[in-house]
Amino acid sequence: RMGGYWYAGRLQVHAVDSVMEDQAQKFWDAYWVDQGITVTARTMTQILDRIKLGYLRNILPTSGRCLEVGAGSGRLSCWLAQGGYRTVCMDFSPNALKAAQLNYNSATVTGGFLAGDGFALPVQDQSLDVVLSTGLLEHFHDPTPIVREMVRVLKPGGLFYSDIVPNKFSLFRSLDWLGSLKRSVIGSRQSQEGYYERAFTSGQIRTLLREGGLTDITVFPAGVVPPYVPLLYRSERLRDIQVSWVEK
Repeated sequence: RMGGYWYAGRLQVHAVDSVMEDQAQKFWDAYWVDQGITVTARTMTQILDRIKLGYLRNILPTSGRCLEVGAGSGRLSCWLAQGGYRTVCMDFSPNALKAAQLNYNSATVTGGFLAGDGFALPVQDQSLDVVLSTGLLEHFHDPTPIVREMVRVLKPGGLFYSDIVPNKFSLFRSLDWLGSLKRSVIGSRQSQEGYYERAFTSGQIRTLLREGGLTDITVFPAGVVPPYVPLLYRSERLRDIQVSWVEK
Protein backbone atom coordinates (compact mmCIF):
# COMPACT_ATOMS: atom_id res chain seq x y z
CA ARG A 1 0.00 0.00 0.00
CA MET A 2 1.88 3.02 -1.22
CA GLY A 3 -0.05 6.29 -1.03
CA GLY A 4 -3.02 5.50 1.19
CA TYR A 5 -4.21 3.05 3.74
CA TRP A 6 -6.78 0.30 3.36
CA TYR A 7 -8.31 -2.37 5.51
CA ALA A 8 -8.74 -5.67 3.74
CA GLY A 9 -8.03 -9.26 4.65
CA ARG A 10 -5.03 -10.08 6.77
CA LEU A 11 -3.17 -13.21 7.64
CA GLN A 12 -1.78 -13.96 11.06
CA VAL A 13 1.05 -12.17 12.84
CA HIS A 14 3.69 -14.84 12.36
CA ALA A 15 5.49 -15.32 15.65
CA VAL A 16 7.25 -18.07 17.53
CA ASP A 17 4.80 -17.63 20.38
CA SER A 18 1.67 -19.62 19.52
CA VAL A 19 -0.31 -17.43 21.92
CA MET A 20 0.31 -14.43 19.65
CA GLU A 21 -0.84 -16.44 16.66
CA ASP A 22 -4.03 -17.40 18.47
CA GLN A 23 -4.64 -13.77 19.38
CA ALA A 24 -4.17 -12.73 15.77
CA GLN A 25 -6.63 -15.33 14.53
CA LYS A 26 -9.21 -14.27 17.12
CA PHE A 27 -8.75 -10.61 16.20
CA TRP A 28 -9.30 -11.11 12.49
CA ASP A 29 -12.14 -13.58 12.96
CA ALA A 30 -13.87 -10.95 15.10
CA TYR A 31 -13.07 -8.27 12.51
CA TRP A 32 -14.71 -10.19 9.68
CA VAL A 33 -17.63 -11.74 11.56
CA ASP A 34 -21.07 -11.11 10.05
CA GLN A 35 -19.73 -8.83 7.32
CA GLY A 36 -22.25 -7.62 4.78
CA ILE A 37 -21.65 -7.25 1.05
CA THR A 38 -18.65 -4.95 0.56
CA VAL A 39 -18.12 -5.24 -3.18
CA THR A 40 -20.92 -2.75 -3.92
CA ALA A 41 -20.90 -0.80 -0.64
CA ARG A 42 -20.47 2.96 -1.10
CA THR A 43 -17.56 3.56 1.23
CA MET A 44 -14.15 5.20 1.01
CA THR A 45 -12.43 1.82 1.26
CA GLN A 46 -14.40 0.66 -1.76
CA ILE A 47 -13.23 3.74 -3.68
CA LEU A 48 -9.65 3.03 -2.63
CA ASP A 49 -9.93 -0.52 -3.93
CA ARG A 50 -11.25 0.81 -7.21
CA ILE A 51 -8.17 3.05 -7.40
CA LYS A 52 -6.01 -0.05 -6.96
CA LEU A 53 -7.94 -1.81 -9.71
CA GLY A 54 -7.37 1.16 -12.00
CA TYR A 55 -3.60 0.79 -11.57
CA LEU A 56 -3.79 -2.96 -11.99
CA ARG A 57 -5.74 -2.83 -15.25
CA ASN A 58 -2.74 -1.28 -16.99
CA ILE A 59 -0.30 -4.02 -15.95
CA LEU A 60 -2.44 -7.16 -15.67
CA PRO A 61 -2.16 -9.94 -18.25
CA THR A 62 -5.23 -10.21 -20.45
CA SER A 63 -6.30 -13.39 -18.62
CA GLY A 64 -4.99 -15.95 -16.18
CA ARG A 65 -5.05 -17.47 -12.70
CA CYS A 66 -4.92 -15.12 -9.71
CA LEU A 67 -4.36 -15.76 -6.00
CA GLU A 68 -5.09 -13.13 -3.35
CA VAL A 69 -3.19 -13.86 -0.14
CA GLY A 70 -4.90 -12.56 3.00
CA ALA A 71 -7.97 -11.82 0.92
CA GLY A 72 -10.41 -10.76 3.63
CA SER A 73 -13.69 -10.00 1.89
CA GLY A 74 -12.02 -10.59 -1.49
CA ARG A 75 -13.37 -7.41 -3.04
CA LEU A 76 -10.46 -6.89 -5.43
CA SER A 77 -10.44 -10.55 -6.49
CA CYS A 78 -14.20 -10.40 -7.02
CA TRP A 79 -13.79 -7.55 -9.48
CA LEU A 80 -11.05 -9.50 -11.25
CA ALA A 81 -13.39 -12.48 -11.46
CA GLN A 82 -15.96 -10.20 -13.09
CA GLY A 83 -13.26 -9.39 -15.65
CA GLY A 84 -12.84 -13.05 -16.55
CA TYR A 85 -9.84 -13.99 -14.41
CA ARG A 86 -9.77 -17.29 -12.53
CA THR A 87 -9.39 -16.20 -8.94
CA VAL A 88 -8.74 -17.81 -5.58
CA CYS A 89 -9.15 -16.00 -2.27
CA MET A 90 -6.93 -17.32 0.53
CA ASP A 91 -7.09 -16.33 4.19
CA PHE A 92 -6.47 -17.95 7.55
CA SER A 93 -9.74 -16.54 8.94
CA PRO A 94 -12.89 -18.62 8.25
CA ASN A 95 -15.03 -15.52 8.71
CA ALA A 96 -12.99 -13.66 6.09
CA LEU A 97 -13.59 -16.45 3.59
CA LYS A 98 -17.32 -16.35 4.37
CA ALA A 99 -17.28 -12.60 3.64
CA ALA A 100 -15.49 -13.22 0.35
CA GLN A 101 -18.02 -15.88 -0.68
CA LEU A 102 -20.83 -13.44 0.10
CA ASN A 103 -19.32 -10.89 -2.29
CA TYR A 104 -18.84 -13.48 -5.04
CA ASN A 105 -22.42 -14.67 -4.66
CA SER A 106 -23.65 -11.09 -4.81
CA ALA A 107 -21.67 -10.46 -8.00
CA THR A 108 -22.77 -13.83 -9.48
CA VAL A 109 -19.21 -14.89 -10.25
CA THR A 110 -17.28 -18.01 -9.35
CA GLY A 111 -13.94 -18.41 -7.60
CA GLY A 112 -11.99 -20.54 -5.17
CA PHE A 113 -11.79 -20.04 -1.40
CA LEU A 114 -8.80 -21.48 0.38
CA ALA A 115 -7.87 -21.60 4.07
CA GLY A 116 -4.12 -21.27 4.37
CA ASP A 117 -1.00 -19.68 5.80
CA GLY A 118 0.99 -17.12 3.84
CA PHE A 119 4.25 -18.62 5.09
CA ALA A 120 3.49 -21.94 3.36
CA LEU A 121 1.14 -21.46 0.42
CA PRO A 122 -0.60 -24.71 -0.57
CA VAL A 123 0.11 -23.98 -4.24
CA GLN A 124 2.50 -25.50 -6.78
CA ASP A 125 5.63 -23.64 -7.92
CA GLN A 126 5.26 -21.31 -10.92
CA SER A 127 1.57 -22.02 -11.38
CA LEU A 128 -0.07 -18.58 -11.21
CA ASP A 129 -0.17 -15.52 -13.46
CA VAL A 130 -0.96 -12.99 -10.71
CA VAL A 131 -0.41 -12.99 -6.95
CA LEU A 132 -1.67 -10.07 -4.90
CA SER A 133 -2.29 -8.88 -1.38
CA THR A 134 -4.00 -5.84 0.10
CA GLY A 135 -3.54 -4.85 3.73
CA LEU A 136 -1.34 -7.85 4.51
CA LEU A 137 2.42 -7.37 4.57
CA GLU A 138 2.44 -4.56 7.14
CA HIS A 139 1.03 -6.92 9.75
CA PHE A 140 4.30 -8.84 10.09
CA HIS A 141 7.57 -7.88 11.73
CA ASP A 142 9.37 -9.44 8.73
CA PRO A 143 7.15 -10.21 5.71
CA THR A 144 10.09 -11.38 3.55
CA PRO A 145 9.16 -15.11 3.84
CA ILE A 146 5.61 -14.35 2.68
CA VAL A 147 6.86 -12.36 -0.31
CA ARG A 148 9.16 -15.25 -1.22
CA GLU A 149 6.24 -17.68 -1.05
CA MET A 150 4.13 -15.43 -3.25
CA VAL A 151 6.98 -15.19 -5.75
CA ARG A 152 7.54 -18.96 -5.63
CA VAL A 153 4.07 -19.68 -7.01
CA LEU A 154 4.31 -17.09 -9.81
CA LYS A 155 5.03 -18.11 -13.36
CA PRO A 156 8.14 -16.51 -14.93
CA GLY A 157 7.11 -13.00 -15.89
CA GLY A 158 4.07 -13.16 -13.59
CA LEU A 159 2.73 -10.12 -11.77
CA PHE A 160 3.12 -9.50 -8.03
CA TYR A 161 0.98 -6.69 -6.57
CA SER A 162 0.66 -5.49 -3.00
CA ASP A 163 -0.38 -2.32 -1.26
CA ILE A 164 1.70 -1.49 1.80
CA VAL A 165 1.35 1.10 4.57
CA PRO A 166 3.76 3.95 3.72
CA ASN A 167 5.97 5.62 6.29
CA LYS A 168 4.67 9.10 5.56
CA PHE A 169 1.76 11.34 6.40
CA SER A 170 -1.63 9.96 5.42
CA LEU A 171 -4.56 12.34 5.21
CA PHE A 172 -6.94 9.38 5.20
CA ARG A 173 -5.67 8.20 8.60
CA SER A 174 -4.86 11.59 10.08
CA LEU A 175 -7.73 11.31 12.60
CA ASP A 176 -6.96 7.77 13.74
CA TRP A 177 -5.84 9.19 17.07
CA LEU A 178 -9.50 9.93 17.86
CA GLY A 179 -10.31 6.23 17.74
CA SER A 180 -7.27 5.41 19.87
CA LEU A 181 -8.33 8.02 22.40
CA LYS A 182 -11.85 6.63 22.53
CA ARG A 183 -10.60 3.07 23.06
CA SER A 184 -8.29 4.19 25.84
CA VAL A 185 -11.10 6.06 27.63
CA ILE A 186 -14.14 3.82 27.21
CA GLY A 187 -12.64 0.61 25.84
CA SER A 188 -13.58 -1.29 22.72
CA ARG A 189 -15.82 -4.26 22.03
CA GLN A 190 -13.05 -5.70 19.88
CA SER A 191 -9.74 -6.45 21.59
CA GLN A 192 -6.61 -5.06 19.92
CA GLU A 193 -4.58 -8.08 21.00
CA GLY A 194 -3.17 -9.78 17.94
CA TYR A 195 -3.12 -6.57 15.88
CA TYR A 196 0.30 -5.41 14.66
CA GLU A 197 1.13 -2.87 11.99
CA ARG A 198 4.33 -1.27 10.74
CA ALA A 199 5.05 1.34 8.08
CA PHE A 200 7.53 1.07 5.21
CA THR A 201 9.67 3.65 3.45
CA SER A 202 9.91 3.39 -0.33
CA GLY A 203 13.47 2.08 0.03
CA GLN A 204 12.38 -0.60 2.49
CA ILE A 205 9.64 -1.71 0.10
CA ARG A 206 12.12 -2.06 -2.76
CA THR A 207 14.53 -4.01 -0.56
CA LEU A 208 11.72 -6.29 0.62
CA LEU A 209 10.66 -7.06 -2.94
CA ARG A 210 14.20 -7.57 -4.24
CA GLU A 211 15.02 -9.94 -1.38
CA GLY A 212 11.81 -11.79 -2.20
CA GLY A 213 13.13 -12.47 -5.69
CA LEU A 214 11.27 -9.84 -7.71
CA THR A 215 12.65 -7.74 -10.55
CA ASP A 216 11.27 -4.83 -12.59
CA ILE A 217 9.92 -3.25 -9.39
CA THR A 218 7.70 -0.17 -9.44
CA VAL A 219 6.62 1.60 -6.26
CA PHE A 220 3.87 4.17 -6.71
CA PRO A 221 1.43 6.20 -4.59
CA ALA A 222 -2.29 5.66 -4.90
CA GLY A 223 -3.84 9.07 -4.50
CA VAL A 224 -5.11 11.35 -1.77
CA VAL A 225 -8.48 10.93 -0.11
CA PRO A 226 -10.14 12.83 2.77
CA PRO A 227 -9.75 11.74 6.40
CA TYR A 228 -11.61 8.77 7.75
CA VAL A 229 -14.03 10.15 10.38
CA PRO A 230 -15.51 7.38 12.58
CA LEU A 231 -18.56 9.43 13.63
CA LEU A 232 -19.35 10.29 10.00
CA TYR A 233 -19.26 6.63 9.03
CA ARG A 234 -22.04 5.82 11.48
CA SER A 235 -24.45 7.72 9.23
CA GLU A 236 -25.18 6.09 5.89
CA ARG A 237 -26.40 9.44 4.54
CA LEU A 238 -23.23 11.34 5.48
CA ARG A 239 -21.11 8.47 4.21
CA ASP A 240 -22.90 8.60 0.87
CA ILE A 241 -22.37 12.36 0.60
CA GLN A 242 -18.64 12.01 1.20
CA VAL A 243 -18.31 9.19 -1.33
CA SER A 244 -20.25 11.15 -3.97
CA TRP A 245 -18.02 14.18 -3.41
CA VAL A 246 -14.80 12.16 -3.71
CA GLU A 247 -16.06 10.39 -6.84
CA LYS A 248 -16.65 13.76 -8.49
